Amino acid sequence: MKTSEIWARVRRRGAHGLRRGAWYPVVSEVRDDLVLVDVSRRNVPIPRALVEVSDQRPSRWSVVRWDPSEAGAKRLSQDGHTMIYAVCPVCRSRTNFEEAKPQRMPCSECGGEFEVDWDHPC
Repeated sequence: MKTSEIWARVRRRGAHGLRRGAWYPVVSEVRDDLVLVDVSRRNVPIPRALVEVSDQRPSRWSVVRWDPSEAGAKRLSQDGHTMIYAVCPVCRSRTNFEEAKPQRMPCSECGGEFEVDWDHPC
């Protein structure tokens, strides 16, 4: 498998500064415990334990659940309830859900329309 065909998605909060749920191309697998991802043409090292890795380019919205008990979650959820949002598989823009559980959604940033990955939330 070529490294350029590998994608990584951050699944947990951490000191990495990346958008949770967004897919990034993997530049290299530095060690068994570290991957290097391309973030806007900047190589960022991420502990492998914090990412999900795929050999297929992402094609569905990632669903992210922010629980108020997580550090920093109250910044996004003022009322203390769990917040659910989606991250575009192409441009990584974030959007809140307008309806309860859509199966497909358009992206207002890149113009694409994609299925929502409810089966694998982050």
